[in-house]
Amino acid sequence: MRYKIELAYEGTHFGGWQVQNNTITVQGEIDKALSQVCNQKIETMGCGRTDAGVHASYFVAHFDGPENIPVDLDIRLNKMLPNSIGIKKIVAVNEDFHSRFSATQREYHYHIHRSKNPFTTNTSWWLATELNVAAMNQCAAAIVGKHPFQAFCKGEIPNGNPRCEVFIAEWMITEAGYTFQIQANRFLRNMVRALVGTMVEVGQGKISPADFEAIFVGGSRSEAGASAPAQGLHLTDVKYPTAIAEGNPMG
Repeated sequence: MRYKIELAYEGTHFGGWQVQNNTITVQGEIDKALSQVCNQKIETMGCGRTDAGVHASYFVAHFDGPENIPVDLDIRLNKMLPNSIGIKKIVAVNEDFHSRFSATQREYHYHIHRSKNPFTTNTSWWLATELNVAAMNQCAAAIVGKHPFQAFCKGEIPNGNPRCEVFIAEWMITEAGYTFQIQANRFLRNMVRALVGTMVEVGQGKISPADFEAIFVGGSRSEAGASAPAQGLHLTDVKYPTAIAEGNPMG
């Protein structure tokens, strides 16, 4: 039987979502706890592969397991998992559901704080300089729609397809500093952090919005800015077709 897990995690002390050798990962911790409760090896599949230090206020995974899973599985897992991982809900879903490939939209927020704050050091980028938000929003407007994003991709392009459809891209001024919101049908590796890093250079006046668009169209990662630090990035939402995403809550 297939199950969907909704969870959140603070990624500071993890090597990312995906299981890796010689580092603690979110997936690794969940798989270990699930396997212990279910008395068999369980391997989860996540909706994405967040990098080391990246966070998720909403993340979705699925796994195949026995039908007689405890109705209080979420409570048991939360007692076993570190405080930096929280299970929100577990539901039984259709066998066609896939946490990664069934997703139609994902949303990320990137947070920047202007005043040094020890309570946000691990969840936001401390950047003391004032940014030109109007100029950065010119760049954000340019990426909305269907475009190739190879200029903001780290490493190989998945399946050789650099095109993503961006539905929302916007910089907002917050009480603490700035937040970038982006929603798209898919993301390339490191794409959001590369976009943020390059747009911040625009906000600092190092390059112009026209320069940004030239980099975007040119498609060369070496021309774009450095990636923004991992700790400011948060996965905040993942959307699925209603027909396959809804399930039966445990208990």
